[in-house]
Amino acid sequence: MSLADASRTSLGDRANGAAAMERLADRLVSMAPPPLDLPHGAIVRQSPAVAAGLAASAAIARRADERARRSRRPILTMLVDSFVAACSFVPYSAVALALRLLMARVFFLDGQTKVDGLWLPVRVAELTRSYVTGFDFSVIVPTGVRPEIFSAFATQYPRLPVPPAIAAYAVSFAEFALPVLLVIGLGTRFAALGLLVISAMILGFVATDPLASVHLYWAALLAVLVTQGPGAVSFDHLIRRWKGH
Repeated sequence: MSLADASRTSLGDRANGAAAMERLADRLVSMAPPPLDLPHGAIVRQSPAVAAGLAASAAIARRADERARRSRRPILTMLVDSFVAACSFVPYSAVALALRLLMARVFFLDGQTKVDGLWLPVRVAELTRSYVTGFDFSVIVPTGVRPEIFSAFATQYPRLPVPPAIAAYAVSFAEFALPVLLVIGLGTRFAALGLLVISAMILGFVATDPLASVHLYWAALLAVLVTQGPGAVSFDHLIRRWKGH
């Protein structure tokens, strides 16, 4: 067979193939259902099966797109995101409980040095291999303020904007009641706010260098409790859940 005959045969095959495709297209068009003659403004509703299939396809497409974008991220970004995700496993309730106990201990022990009252000895013994030790949880239930505290407020804190006697009573009793509220998580935001006010007064009128004072760090921790709340391990959380039901 010559080259010209082969070329004519190839052209004929292509023409026959094109004609066959046109016939197939015409047949598919003839098999398609006619368009719906719907009134203007009519809404076509999909069947639940079709809607579920479209939603599943869209979800698969979104997941594939997210995986593709993740694969294009730098390694450093992936490491940072993994670290952030790992940190999120620590619940805020545990962090808030630790902050509440820490700040309650600091202010409660300071308040115990300012008050007089009923002494409640509470001592828990611990038996070890060689000796017996004890944890002292004794508490002074305040009924008054020690006399030397009044003189201390009058001489050491003269810049306070309130009279020394009022300041001595307010601080002494607040440092007993507010830490107890912090521990049990009842009225936590108000208790933390009260202790935050005490810290701010010390920073503004007592501390010689507020930026180097430990009260600045106490104020920062108390601000977390004021803004974020007590967490799930608290009476406040139980009360909110009870009210929600």
